[in-house]
Amino acid sequence: MNKKFPLLTIGMPVYNGEKHLRQAVDSLLSQDYRNFDLLILDNSSEDGTKKICLHYARNDRRIRYYRNKKNLGPTYNFNRAFSLSSGKYFMWACHDDYWKQSYVRSCLNGFKQSKNIILVGSECQLIDSETEKLVFIDKGLSTLMIGPAQRFKRYKETIHSGTHIGGIFYGIYLRRTLQKAMPIKRVIAADQLLLAELALTGNFFTVSQPLMVKRYGGVSGSYAKTAQVIGVKNRFLISNPLMVRELLLQKIIFQSKKLKLPEKIRLACWSLGHYLKQTKLLYLGMRFNKFINQNLIKNKVFSALR
Repeated sequence: MNKKFPLLTIGMPVYNGEKHLRQAVDSLLSQDYRNFDLLILDNSSEDGTKKICLHYARNDRRIRYYRNKKNLGPTYNFNRAFSLSSGKYFMWACHDDYWKQSYVRSCLNGFKQSKNIILVGSECQLIDSETEKLVFIDKGLSTLMIGPAQRFKRYKETIHSGTHIGGIFYGIYLRRTLQKAMPIKRVIAADQLLLAELALTGNFFTVSQPLMVKRYGGVSGSYAKTAQVIGVKNRFLISNPLMVRELLLQKIIFQSKKLKLPEKIRLACWSLGHYLKQTKLLYLGMRFNKFINQNLIKNKVFSALR
């Protein structure tokens, strides 16, 4: 292994990605950090994805292309990308995102901020998938100089900050640490569960520059859309994603080896309280929207009768 330029493995799961795939791959191949391999996992795409991938694989030996005989779902593809990796560092890449030229180098340099850093990303620009206009910037999160319980709290609070789209999930991981939390579960918000578990293990760091661009309306979407994509059909799981997530978070807390029992109990109580607060706010928000919509309908009816 080259100690000065350690190997990074990038795993790119893709399904019917021909629209933005070239831009995504080109932005990775143009990185000013060169020592990486790119694994493209094609989930039996039905468009021109295969042709595009084979072209790139023939022209750049860093690229390896794998195609499933049938669509096995995104969770399988994300897990397989990791299982095929061999670098000291690992990164997932969406086929409809793209990255500034210094993204990889800047993230790898971020590991020098502290010995206990296990994940580094950058600020992330969210753009509209149709208009390409900027929606907002995900500032990410950093958890340096705080303990496991506080890291967990900071991550969970960040999820509900209103300007967080999970860009840090697509940062660069220390592979040996990520391996302990794998595989990804086939549940809604599996990325949040993975990061919550990792937050108890080590530090996250965010480079304070928007070096990653994510499209809203592509791979990103609602809970219902996510459930459909990953193959979750249970109505209870689809209707109560936050409750299911909280139950799994409680399990993560009590299984953690980084916390003593009193710390686990305190953190579990805090997490439950945070969940109840968020679901109450969500419920009130839904009631408010329903009230507004009903009044808008009434106003339209009254206007039509005048």
